Amino acid sequence: MRDEEEQAELLKEWWQKNGTATIITVVLAVAALIGWREWQDHQGEQSAEASKHYQVMVEALTAQEVDEATVNQKAEALKENFPGSAYANYANLAQARLAVQAGDYESAASLLQSVVDDGATDALIYTARLRLVRVLLQQEAYDKAAAELDNSFPSAFNGMALELRGDLAKARGDHQAATDAYTQALETLQDNGEKDRVQMKLDDLKS
Repeated sequence: MRDEEEQAELLKEWWQKNGTATIITVVLAVAALIGWREWQDHQGEQSAEASKHYQVMVEALTAQEVDEATVNQKAEALKENFPGSAYANYANLAQARLAVQAGDYESAASLLQSVVDDGATDALIYTARLRLVRVLLQQEAYDKAAAELDNSFPSAFNGMALELRGDLAKARGDHQAATDAYTQALETLQDNGEKDRVQMKLDDLKS
């Protein structure tokens, strides 16, 4: 009985010393858990909203008759509400495509450069860089195009980079360098459609 009384007294003393801190710790842990779940729910809601904007934008962009107003509206919504995300990058790529179709290469270059500088993923950065090179070639900004192509590219993008190196060499009048680049591109590219396009460029050099 004595041991039980002593244990009860010790527990009472411990609780007086540590009980408040324990309660605070438990409360904070529960609050953190609830906060984490609410944050996850919020992130899920944000992702779903961004996905909806993106889907509408893509459908408007790829329609038989492009709905430029909708593309720009959804692109701006993605950039305003989800800055720094892949969705914002896709918005810039979509608007750059519209700018190229309109012959506004300056705007296209600016939009693509923003993705090159701050892309959410490496794949988006490589994609934007190659598209930027095409725009720079249209602008005859050959030195800038060469600077972008001096970057290294992974295998999935290397064939396209080699093709663009060929385009750049051809534009500068260096047909031998263009021939070499196109030949390497043919050896690297996997898509038959892309190979056919490069083969036509190579044949054109020889004619």
